[in-house]
Parts: sequence; structure tokens; C-alpha cells
Amino acid sequence: MKKGLNGFQLKIIACIAMVIDHVGAVFYPHMEIFRIIGRLAFPIFAFFIAEGFFHTRSVKKYLARLGACAVVFQIPDWFSRIYSAVFNVPGFGVNYKFNIFATLFFGLLAILLYDRFKAKSVWLSWALAAAVAVTAEITGTDYGAYGVLYITVFYLTRENVNKMISGVLTLHVVFTVYDFAIRLSHARAVFFYNPLQLYSLLAVPLIALYNRERGYKLKYFFYVFYPLHLIIIYVIYWLVQLK
Repeated sequence: MKKGLNGFQLKIIACIAMVIDHVGAVFYPHMEIFRIIGRLAFPIFAFFIAEGFFHTRSVKKYLARLGACAVVFQIPDWFSRIYSAVFNVPGFGVNYKFNIFATLFFGLLAILLYDRFKAKSVWLSWALAAAVAVTAEITGTDYGAYGVLYITVFYLTRENVNKMISGVLTLHVVFTVYDFAIRLSHARAVFFYNPLQLYSLLAVPLIALYNRERGYKLKYFFYVFYPLHLIIIYVIYWLVQLK
């Protein structure tokens, strides 16, 4: 076995970080350390979407699988909102319209379109990828355009850690400026804020340790884990609220 971390180990780290993030968001919203640790999760999953593009036997089937998961796994969030309205109790408190699998779907679609059209026209390939990112932003997916472009960066910088670091840093600079401009336009005053998502940069050193080995083949476990851990958190949260 090669030195470093294999795909299975990195995904387990991402799952643990995701659970910590969601537990913190629900039960300890004022303890930022939970959210900081949670920032490790998305970049790792985004990286493996880009990796999956190169290794899957059928990108179309992979895309369809992510799309189906995006719809099916939205049910826990819908249930949370319906339950909250019917029984007049606090819901889970998600602030997006569509879950992370919708973001992963759009991210894979963006790199698929870019890859298919880059030989014909670089401008067209970038325009199509950008259009997908804008669609993710408008439809309200978790992480929106930022998430789609994160996946695109990993696709473009594959197997080159220095370019990966530069790409991720550039992405965050662009979105920090964008976020600052939006806040400025709304508040009409300059103020400083806590850019929590910048902590996702801490995931890059972990990704750099990837040894290109798959590890244990538990592909569907990572699909099911997402809604399962949310449902468990929902149940615990509602039980606590009902006491």
C-alpha cells in the first residue's frame, strides 16, 4: 500500500467532518469550532467528483445517479419543514433550497460540458460551465456557484498540487470580493465579517496526501450516509425540543 491517504480514508474524514459540522449547526450554533472542522468536508467530496469524472465507466450514469440522489435525499429537508409547520416546532434550520447532491450534480455537469467542448472552443466551454454555476446559484443549491466552481478547479488542477492551491486560493479571493460587494451594496457601509468558508482551505493539505488508491469499495455507503446522518440528527433534535 502506498504512503498517504486512499480514497476511502479521505471520504471517512469528510463524513466525520460533515457530522461534526451539522451537530454544531443544530446543537451548538455559537461554537464556531464545529463549523470550522466541518469546512473540511465539501472540498474532499468535491475533489472526488472531479476524480470520479476521470475514473467512472459512464459519466452519464454517474450524473443520473447524483441527480436521483439530489431529489430523493431532499425528502428529509422537506419533511423537516412540513413537520415544523404542522406541529409548530423549530425545524432543522437549513438555509438552502436544494441539498449538497444537487451541487455535486451541477459540478459534474459543468466539468462534463467543459470537457466535451474545450477542443472546439475554450470560450464556449467556459461559458457553459459558468452557466451551470449560475444555475446552481439561482436555484439555491447548497454552496451554489461557489460549490460548482470548486469542483471545476479540482478538475482543472488534477495531479498538480501547486496549481490546485493556486486555483483554490483564486476561487476564494473572487468569492470573498463578491461576498463583500454584496454585503456592501445591501448595508451601504463597509464592515468586516468572519469568512468561515476560508477554512475549507485546510482540506487541501489532506487532499494532497491522496495516494491514488481507492481503498475499501463502499461506494453506496457514502451516498446513504448523507441522508441517514441528517435523519438521526433530526430525530435527536426534535426529541430534545419536545421535552
